[in-house]
Amino acid sequence: MATLTNDNALLRVLCQLWPDIPAASWEIRPLTGLTQGSYSISSNDISSNDIASNDITHNVRQMVGRAQTSHSEMLGVDRQRENQILRRLSSTGIAPKVIAMHGTWLLLEWLTGTKVKPDTLCQPALQQLLAQTLAILHSRPPLGYPLQLKKQLAFQWQRIDRKRLSPDWLRLHKFFMATREPTALKVAPAHMDVHPDNLLITEEGLKLIDWEYAADVDIGLSLAVLFKGNQWDAIQQKTFLNYYCTQTSGYSDTRLLQRQIQRWEPWVNYMMLMWYEVRWQQTREQAFLLLAHPLRQIFKLSSMTTNKEK
Repeated sequence: MATLTNDNALLRVLCQLWPDIPAASWEIRPLTGLTQGSYSISSNDISSNDIASNDITHNVRQMVGRAQTSHSEMLGVDRQRENQILRRLSSTGIAPKVIAMHGTWLLLEWLTGTKVKPDTLCQPALQQLLAQTLAILHSRPPLGYPLQLKKQLAFQWQRIDRKRLSPDWLRLHKFFMATREPTALKVAPAHMDVHPDNLLITEEGLKLIDWEYAADVDIGLSLAVLFKGNQWDAIQQKTFLNYYCTQTSGYSDTRLLQRQIQRWEPWVNYMMLMWYEVRWQQTREQAFLLLAHPLRQIFKLSSMTTNKEK
């Protein structure tokens, strides 16, 4: 049964795709995540005929449903893009397979595995696994979905809390809009949201989930996001790069790649600041202001408060 009364739309999609499965047998539950809009879907009423008729021969007893929402759209999420990217990466074995795309709903296979613990991602063994996985991803040709970074920043600028704006922030924003992005070393598909909650250790190896921010980007930007998002120190970054650059499919010039990552760091800091500020405007959750605070300090932006924060 659907446990969320406001998600009848997803239940209708399931009934349209699998009309022989009784509506009451579907169970829909929300999955946690900063962006939200993802659901666990399960059913215990699926016959062997239903399974055999599935176009990817995957057991639909358990799936993930991902919605396109107005909030996620403000953050650059596009389920149709995610659908196409995952289909084109299906042969890599590092991502969930698409079961169906129906309207604005993306249905994916449920991957079984162990989530990576936050305190273990920076350990050499996991860094080596992650380096192998990302080298495979970065070895693929561009998929036709380039990240339009300035367009995204301009879009988000219109959707932040106007009470938190300042002359310094306006000058900073104009600086990034007028500054040329670093010339790419190598453009390749990138996940752009690699952190412990989006990594699963499965019987088939390390897999990445939640591809909603995936796009074609310079590998220097991709790795700069990885390092900043997981707050790796210089030693941890160097360890990862040593693994990454020794992969057959990796980028071999460690020093050049390191310099490229440094060139992208200010852009990554501003990307993250804008993301947190938009999420604050959307949710009014204090956690996003706390995450934005150190980034504001990096850019020497004054500490802003609003009545909602007090």
